[in-house]
Amino acid sequence: MTRSAPIRRRTARKTQLTQLTPGAFLLAGLGAVSLGRKQAIQSIDGLATSAKTLRASADTAVRDAGTRVSKLGKQAKARIAPVKKQAAAFAKQAQATVQTRLSPVLVKLGVKPAKAKRAVRTVKRSPRPVAKRA
Repeated sequence: MTRSAPIRRRTARKTQLTQLTPGAFLLAGLGAVSLGRKQAIQSIDGLATSAKTLRASADTAVRDAGTRVSKLGKQAKARIAPVKKQAAAFAKQAQATVQTRLSPVLVKLGVKPAKAKRAVRTVKRSPRPVAKRA
């Protein structure tokens, strides 16, 4: 058989309450004020540096967004240009086909074909010579 250990009961110790003396209270208050002052100074310095870093990061984000948008615009224009060219050629060909097929019908109906419009010419004016004073 095994020997059983005697059961020991622990008695709860009563903690003594320390009384705050006016001197201890004054020193605790000074420590709290000093610690609060140091933390306030650190937080103010942190705000100044965080504002600068925030502005710098915002500037870089704006620049990056601008470059991305310009790249996307260039890529879109490059991809759309051949399609636009093909569409313009198809439209021109379709217009010519429609005009050639409908012109006999329009002539029979008495509608005169539209005359080709002349291109508008711009007049370039030469600068007037400067008058010489006598």
